[in-house]
Amino acid sequence: MNQKGFINIVLIIVVIAIVAIGGHFLFFKKSVTPIGTQQSTQQSNETVSNFQYGEVIKEKIGVNGGILQNAEKSVIVTIPPLEKETEFTLSFKKSDFEVRSGVRSPVTINIYPDINLMDSPTPVTIKVKYDEQYNLPVGYLIDEKNKLHAVDSGEIDRENHYFIMLTFHGGNYSWIYAD
Repeated sequence: MNQKGFINIVLIIVVIAIVAIGGHFLFFKKSVTPIGTQQSTQQSNETVSNFQYGEVIKEKIGVNGGILQNAEKSVIVTIPPLEKETEFTLSFKKSDFEVRSGVRSPVTINIYPDINLMDSPTPVTIKVKYDEQYNLPVGYLIDEKNKLHAVDSGEIDRENHYFIMLTFHGGNYSWIYAD
């Protein structure tokens, strides 16, 4: 089998897995109202966190790909193989984006530089430990105007309270808990 055929098979498997997970939540979990129509029960629309916002992780990543993670391993970013070695920075700040419904995460994750990996067959994965009191974290890219753009979701580990966001570039990422 040639490399292009292998890549196509892997992409098909990833798409099937995402559809299966979405179907599982749609048919077997409690009904969730679409995010745009939900009402928040928390006054501040934000969770409380003891997160270490000042932590900055720098790592050179190249042809073998690599991992950036904070000391607690509550945020683990996996970068796919790159054509040339690049120094990445993983940092954090308090979230300040507007939430129309749901509960805002207190943490915004920054991956720098914002390189474009759209030609890569493998996405950047952002594995995040979420607050176990909530059921469904929904990941977002936050643009320069502080507007949210939904990102693809990977698996959700409900036992250990991790979820995965999939993307093809750096930038600011956070999540909202659906009510």
